[in-house]
Formats: sequence, C-alpha cells, structure tokens
Amino acid sequence: MNVTQTFLMAVKSVLSNKIRSLLTMLGIIIGVATVIVLVASAQAEQKYSRLQMEAEGANRIQIYRWTDDNRLSEEVNDYCKSQVGKTLASVGQYAYGGGITAKYRSKEMDMGNEGNCYFIDEGYSDSTGQKIVLGRDITAADVRNQSRVCVIGDAVRKYFFGAMSPLDQKLKINGQSFTIVGVYASRYGGKLNTEDAFLGLPLSLQRRISGWEEAPDLVACGIDSDSVKKFCSDAKKKFESKFETNGYFDVYSNLQWQERAETEQNKESAKTAGIAAISLLVGGIGIMNIMLVTVTERTREIGIRMAIGARKRDIISQFLIESAVISCMGGAIGIVFGCIGSAIWGKSMFGGMEDNPFMPVVDTFLVTPSISLIVGAFLFSALLGIVFGIYPANKAASMQPVDALRTQ
Repeated sequence: MNVTQTFLMAVKSVLSNKIRSLLTMLGIIIGVATVIVLVASAQAEQKYSRLQMEAEGANRIQIYRWTDDNRLSEEVNDYCKSQVGKTLASVGQYAYGGGITAKYRSKEMDMGNEGNCYFIDEGYSDSTGQKIVLGRDITAADVRNQSRVCVIGDAVRKYFFGAMSPLDQKLKINGQSFTIVGVYASRYGGKLNTEDAFLGLPLSLQRRISGWEEAPDLVACGIDSDSVKKFCSDAKKKFESKFETNGYFDVYSNLQWQERAETEQNKESAKTAGIAAISLLVGGIGIMNIMLVTVTERTREIGIRMAIGARKRDIISQFLIESAVISCMGGAIGIVFGCIGSAIWGKSMFGGMEDNPFMPVVDTFLVTPSISLIVGAFLFSALLGIVFGIYPANKAASMQPVDALRTQ
C-alpha cells in the first residue's frame, strides 16, 4: 500500500468518527491557538516599541550631566564634539523652555500643556532625527547673534496656520515677535503633546525669553548601533567617576532601551508560551489515548492485513499517518482560531493607537502572526502527532496475525 492510499485511509477513519476526532483535536486546537495569539502579540508589542524608537531616532543618545564645576561640564561638551565623525554623527544642545506661550493673531498655545518649547543649537535637529520640510533650520549664526527666529513642528503649524504657509509669519512668544524660518516634518500625525507640537528657539535666548537659565542638556546621534554602544560605554567609563563627588552623569540611548524592552518581552512571552504548551502536551496525550482505543477497535482489521501480506512497517505507517492527520487537522484549526484571536486581541490592545500621542503615524498596525510562526505551529502539531502516535502504532504492528484474527 502506498503513502497516498494510507493517507486517504487515515482521513476516512478520522471523518468516520467526527465528534470523537474533534474532541481529540481539542487540546491541539487550544494549544496552537493560544501559542499563536501570545507570540503574535509579543511580536506586535516589539514592533510597536520599534516604531516609537525609530520615530524618536534609533541611534539617538541622551547625555545627562549636572555639576557645579563648569570646567567638568565643558570637558563633557568637548569630548562629545571630539567624537563626531568617530562614533557620533552629530551632537547638539538644548534646554527646556518653561512658561512659554505662543500666539498668532487670536489663537494662543500654552507650550507647557499642549506642546514643547526648547532652546536649541544648530546640532539639535540632526541629533534628534528632525527633518526640515519647509524653510531652514536654526543655524550657528542664529545662536551667536541671538536672532529672533524660530522653527515649529507640524502640530504648531496646523494649529496656527492650517493650510497657509507659516514661513516668514510672525509668532508672538511671551509677547516678543519671532519670525518662523522653518517647519519640521510630521512624525506623529501632527498631534498635540508630541514632538510635532514643537517650538524651537536659538539656545542663546533662553534667559531673555524664559527669564531664567539652566545648563543645556546634550543629545547626540550615533553613526550606527555599534557606535552607539561604544560611545555610551566609553563615556560612562570616562566621566561617571568624575561626577560621583560633584554632580550626576549618565548616558542613555534609545537602542539600549529597546534591547532591554525586547529582552523583557521575550522572557514574558517564553513564560506564557510555556504555559500554553501544556495544552499541546495534553492534546498529544489525548491523541495517544484515542489511537490506543483505535488499535483495540481495529485489531481484527490489523490481523487481516497482516494475513494477506502487510508488513510491520505498513501497519506502523498507517497508524502514524492517522495520528499525524488528527494532529495536523487540529493544528490547522488552531491556526485559524489563532489568527482570529490575534486580530481581536490586537484590536483591544492597539485599537486606540491613533489617540496615543507617542505613537508615530503608520498606515496599518494589525496584529497578525508571521508566516514562520504559522508554518512552525503546523509542523510542530504534525510532529506532536507522530511522537505520540509511535507507541500505539508500534503496539498495532507487534500483534501476531493469529491472535489478531481470533479477536471478535
């Protein structure tokens, strides 16, 4: 008997006992569906985190230093500038602008509640991944000359100007007139309370506009992921000990945050998937149990086949294929339910994503299992059927034809 005939016999046997076969598959269905939902959800969370990181700048590095020693602060500045072209692509400075109000005609925006105002230098946008889409950026000359110019984000543009071009328009900032020279590209759909609601002024105007002055923070962009790791490691070794007795120093990168987040997500996914795998184990035991019952029910059939020339391997392959068919059918049904469950679960988790101010704009964000996950789940269910079908198949093949034929 060839493999095709054996397969057709196995399918016929499964379909002849539909309810029993379905109940046998239940453990496999639940296990496969649960694993797919959990793994697909974990993959979606990682994608969600990556999108946020990429929107902020994948190689973005934040350098925090606070000290009363101006010379030490300048040493950090000089070190960062010396790394441009080595481990860093750019470095910039910025200071938060508190208590800033922007006004255009009758419209007003409190930058502390609806947006973010920063005093920046010429390196800020390159270091944070901001891109100019209209006009120009803040320049070194603007900082040096304390020019009354500003750049705005897409949310500020929409709020004040709508479809009108904001270039060369006058924006009142704390009562002082500033000329808009540039607009940053939208990364968050022009939503308020995001980096799209951005107002950037020359760094040298901090005291004049806000009424107070603080040491600017540093932000940098690494050349690549390896450079980011090297810079962070080298900077910590160089400066952490120097700041221990006089201030505070830390270096933080989006890449490090993403790696830690993905490690934690993978650990949690492994735990939950391990729990779900128990259902697969129970399903496999169920398959073995029903195959033992099947062998007992078909003892006479086995004896007849052996009497007319069926070999031991023919009997083994017959029952192994039947076990695999049951398991594969359960796996296929589990995959369907897993895909549906992933979409429903994803809708509940990420359905309000468009309202999240920290979520970048994407065309679609569906939680769907990957092709590799689907194929892996199917192959694993087939393997499960074969493994748990070995004992019943071997028991059937070990029967003596005379004893089997004697069974009523």
